[in-house]
Amino acid sequence: MCGGRVVIRKDVDAIKQKSQVTIISGGGSGHEPAWAGYVGPGLLTAAVCGNIFASPPSQIIYETILRCASGNPAGTLVVVKNYTGDRVNFGLAIERAKALGLKCEMVVAAEDCALTSADRSAGRRGLCGSMLIDKVAGAMSEDGKCLEDIVSTCRQVNISMGTIGVSLGPCCLPGSSQPLFTLGSEEVELGLGIHGEAGVKRTKAMPAAQLIRELYDHMTNPNSASHLPLDKGEKVAVVINNLGGTSYLELNIVAKEILSLCETKNILVCRAYCGTFVTSLDMPGISLTILKVDDTLLKYLDFPTQAPAWTAPWRSDTSLTDVTDSMCSDEIVNNTDSLQTIAVSVSLEHAQVIKSAVLSACQSLVEAKSRLNELDEGCGDGDTGTTLTQGCLAITEYINSEELSHLQKPAVFFSKISSVIELNMGGTSGALYGLFFSAAAAELVSDVSADSVVRAFGSGVAAIRKYGRSEAGDRTMLDALIPALEALKQPNKSLAELLADCTQAARRGADSTANMKAKAGRASYTPVERQTRVDPGAEAVANWLKAAVDCLLAVV
Repeated sequence: MCGGRVVIRKDVDAIKQKSQVTIISGGGSGHEPAWAGYVGPGLLTAAVCGNIFASPPSQIIYETILRCASGNPAGTLVVVKNYTGDRVNFGLAIERAKALGLKCEMVVAAEDCALTSADRSAGRRGLCGSMLIDKVAGAMSEDGKCLEDIVSTCRQVNISMGTIGVSLGPCCLPGSSQPLFTLGSEEVELGLGIHGEAGVKRTKAMPAAQLIRELYDHMTNPNSASHLPLDKGEKVAVVINNLGGTSYLELNIVAKEILSLCETKNILVCRAYCGTFVTSLDMPGISLTILKVDDTLLKYLDFPTQAPAWTAPWRSDTSLTDVTDSMCSDEIVNNTDSLQTIAVSVSLEHAQVIKSAVLSACQSLVEAKSRLNELDEGCGDGDTGTTLTQGCLAITEYINSEELSHLQKPAVFFSKISSVIELNMGGTSGALYGLFFSAAAAELVSDVSADSVVRAFGSGVAAIRKYGRSEAGDRTMLDALIPALEALKQPNKSLAELLADCTQAARRGADSTANMKAKAGRASYTPVERQTRVDPGAEAVANWLKAAVDCLLAVV
């Protein structure tokens, strides 16, 4: 078609012979997989694409309409995004086609909820929600509906939905070294479009739950001219769309938060689409679309399609609360009742010492977070400090929520710490520290003395050696733990001397890892020349052990 960028179904003639309405959509490139990815049975007949962020020429659009509408008494629907260039170019092509007597209509997608003022001449922009119009139109065509019914339904879809976007940074046009706008390191842009333009509001970065609430409140604010009114009990479909540079992990976090928020507001999410649908090149951000639905719209959203970019949605069969409750049933919650019955106790004074030592150890790792992450960058994934901090904050919260009398049984205390670590620390570190405290707890059930504490420490180390399949010299946390254990076993020394020797041995062991070749863990897969710094796992042990021992020495 005169060199244009057009994707059209090869069975277009068969579609016309069946007197089905043909559906055309399109716009600038840079939004992939839109719009070419939505060409296929049950969705678009053709997609017309222009240059990056630029409307296709009207001549190319016109020729595409001719191909789809000529000889087709059912007619053609053209879905246009509400941007001046698209309206003008698509509109000119449609008028030329109509002048030839072809049956052709246009639906303008304009569901942007970012603009708060009604005095914008350009009006609401067409964003990710336009793909839902495409889907409904394509399904109605396959279902044999007439052009007039499809146009009417699609226009109703347009006014029944809203979209708002948020970005952590700009996109960059190919060949350009300059971003289209700049953001501070702790800023996000709200209400932006899909062409790299800045949004309507700039705010500080915030947790996902708070950010989603901000988007939802802006979208539904009755004082905004472009708001989407939502009533309690409303049935909706939501789209969590990747603007180009967002991972699926982040998308799923956002999806969870919007589903949870809708549930608290008594909004029934019947369908949830989460993925990459309408992008803005490589922009790191998301857009959120909410469409009010009924049984008819759900029928067309669920209508089968072979378009390659269409993603099947999550369908609501149960609430998130039901899922959460089932995950927290009594059968899978850690039960320490039997251990509580048989474990020996210590005095409140000793319980306070143990509590202070553990809290001090946790605080030392929280403070060392950045340092540990930095050590992990060369030979790991740079998250040792973050992972340990998550576990330590959870342990701290647990301890501070308990009465001191509830901490008088060290076996129970350490067993609960093991469970907290397993649930909150995650990864290999969480599993290894969970093993350490679980094995240590077993040695403190019937005896809490200096000897049993050393045995508990030894059992914890033995568990890490067994399941971690590593030894001293492998450049792991054991290079600090094993020397510390050996120091605690020295004969003819006072408790204070043993404790001091223990921390010094751990520090020497950790420092020695800078000259070791990794034989276990993720670091073992990295080049030897990158293993020039202290192992972060061993460094963490040296840190928390010293912090804990310093607390103990204060009372010994």
